[in-house]
Amino acid sequence: MTGKTVSNKNHLNRHLHSNPGNKTSITMNNPILIKTVVLALTLLLNQAALAATRAGQVETIKGEVSATLDDQTRSLSKGDDVFANDLISTEPGALVEIKFVDDSKFLVGPDSEMKVDKFSYNKPDTENALSTRLLKGTFRFVTGLIARYKPESMEVSTAVATIGIRGTTVGVEASANSAIVVLEQPDDTSRSTAIEVSNQFGSVYIDEPGYGTEIPDEFSPPSPPQRMRLRTINNLMRSLQSIQRISVPRPAMR
Repeated sequence: MTGKTVSNKNHLNRHLHSNPGNKTSITMNNPILIKTVVLALTLLLNQAALAATRAGQVETIKGEVSATLDDQTRSLSKGDDVFANDLISTEPGALVEIKFVDDSKFLVGPDSEMKVDKFSYNKPDTENALSTRLLKGTFRFVTGLIARYKPESMEVSTAVATIGIRGTTVGVEASANSAIVVLEQPDDTSRSTAIEVSNQFGSVYIDEPGYGTEIPDEFSPPSPPQRMRLRTINNLMRSLQSIQRISVPRPAMR
């Protein structure tokens, strides 16, 4: 009887240590499994960090502005990061200026939406890229280093046309089925400036600031270049400058 009792106890111990359902045994007596779990968690965290590539940050903001990434929406404030695949949304009366890592700047006006489809920088030249979609609203953007060194690596699109960049400043009014695109005078007048606006029905090349094109619907080519002024862009710039003046601290009175 004694021999059988010892044998049964040994069998029970072996069963407990080999039973996958025995959590105490797995946690306390299986360092290989613990290392595997830690490695898996580390890989998951690294994948999440890679998926959320930092593209830039909020430089100026007014009103309610949000960013949505992977179905998670967050409110934006000055200094907050913006990531690749973010959907930037502004409420009526709001605006936000985003400075990208390559020094590109996008000013997003009230009641507007912009999607940052792709961003990569500080990699071999063949991999640098900036791609955005202007879904609706008013926008002004100034190109940075990606467009300066390889213009084809930057792409800005609307629902009805794509804007090819040649290093420049551009104003855009966009909706779900129309767009107006105007080439503006660049801040650095020594740089050449031009855009090509195209869709499946045609394209136009604009290299004179103050000229633009209109795409009235999703079935029309861009109109021939003509002199244009977007009042909404001018109002947007005045609002931005007003905010920037307010945010600059005044010297203390003595």
